[in-house]
Amino acid sequence: MTNMIALAATDPFSPNYGCFVSDFGCQASQTVAGFMASTIKNLGDFIATMIAGAFNTNIDQGSWNIAQSQFLFWIAVTAPIILIIALVQIGIAMILQDWARIGRTAAGAALAIPFSAICVWGMQKFSGITDDITRSLTTTVQGGDLGKGLLRVIGILDLPKQTSNVVMHSAQFSQGGVIYTMAAQGAQGPNSVGEYVMALLVVALMMIAAVFLFISMSIREFGLLALAAMAPVGLMMIGQPKLTAWAQRWMNLSVGLLIAKPLAAGVVLLAVELTKSSLSVGVILVAAGAVIAASFSPLWATKLVSFAGAEVGTALHHRFSVRDQVSRASTAAAPVRGAARVIKVGR
Repeated sequence: MTNMIALAATDPFSPNYGCFVSDFGCQASQTVAGFMASTIKNLGDFIATMIAGAFNTNIDQGSWNIAQSQFLFWIAVTAPIILIIALVQIGIAMILQDWARIGRTAAGAALAIPFSAICVWGMQKFSGITDDITRSLTTTVQGGDLGKGLLRVIGILDLPKQTSNVVMHSAQFSQGGVIYTMAAQGAQGPNSVGEYVMALLVVALMMIAAVFLFISMSIREFGLLALAAMAPVGLMMIGQPKLTAWAQRWMNLSVGLLIAKPLAAGVVLLAVELTKSSLSVGVILVAAGAVIAASFSPLWATKLVSFAGAEVGTALHHRFSVRDQVSRASTAAAPVRGAARVIKVGR
């Protein structure tokens, strides 16, 4: 009972061991414990800021306008190159009398600029749709958005404060949470400093995961803007032989980055829903692992889109190959059937 009263009266993040002036060992332990407790609180603030910014930052119209200006620049650079390539391809096709190739190359050159503009416009619209999907996912957590739900899993309460036009995130560790419990045990005396070490390691792990997630979502947004700005370099090659693969890579990257954000939100949401009712160090490790996995969503989403596109292309290729083989078999079997019919009539 006395220990519980002492725990309630002592702030675990301002440990006071009641050391005598001459007890240098106790004084050193209290100094180390105070340093680690302060570090834990500061890392909590940092985690709250990173998680709040990971899913709440969207590409604004000003950024799209900057990408559009770069898009026009790359059209001016790429258009003459496309014209030269198209003329060379048409010349080769005329020599080979390949009229389908001539039509395909000419149509690709004529539609290169409109096709690029339509794809970038569609990317911008689809980006808004994925942001809405992510917002709906991040607001399905009971009692707040996804960021606050994840913070509650590790025992942190986010206290946002408006300072002029900047929102500052201040973290408060909730009583009964894993980290608060560890710190409270560490505040009991010099022999319990190791509890602060454990709490610091857990918070540091979560901090690393939150940084990965924030950087990943920021790179995703920059990648979309870069793809939109330099879209003509890849998309204007759509009708040119041997260069269509550039447009396919642009499509794979764009679709992968667009769906990466809602996929990451879904992974984190699943982790929050599975771990929010448990209070253990293992739960925080699971949550940190889920956040790190979500951080790599742009990579595996792009690989998924590329794999799906390759499988569809392979399936279509096999379908046409089977159709050609059946057609050849039917053509080869026709003389045999005719000869058999002649022999039967002769008999």
